[in-house]
Amino acid sequence: MFGFGKKRIVIASPMDGVVVPVSKVNDAVFSDNILGRGIAIRPESGRAVTPCKATVSQMFKTGHAVSLLTDSGVELLIHIGIDTVNLKGRYYSIRKDTGENVNIGDVLMEFNADGIIEEGFDTITPIVVCNPDDFSDISFASEGLISEGEPLITLLR
Repeated sequence: MFGFGKKRIVIASPMDGVVVPVSKVNDAVFSDNILGRGIAIRPESGRAVTPCKATVSQMFKTGHAVSLLTDSGVELLIHIGIDTVNLKGRYYSIRKDTGENVNIGDVLMEFNADGIIEEGFDTITPIVVCNPDDFSDISFASEGLISEGEPLITLLR
């Protein structure tokens, strides 16, 4: 109940923005927790940074999403926007590649939110723990403003 003797893992926010429950994301893959348990951020900046020490498992060629394997064993997906794979990389600039080791605060990708929105896409960014069953508890930051680097997800193992 209190997590005594358990390892506490904190995942920082990868961007500045507004925290939104993943249940409010207009995509069932995220809102129904199909890929795992998560939270979402409505970005207020045009970049996503590494939220913890990790290895880039997969940087999608389009730059709209990245999978990370953290040094503490969390499989994390950061997906910038809904259906933004259809932009085929427009408005995204990749800064890290698959296989790279990254540290907290390293820029993973940059994006032009205005361009994405002008094309008719939502920039809301789900951040998903893809291996939730590996943890005894997962909690998320409350709704509201969050800054890059502030605690977003806390896990107990």
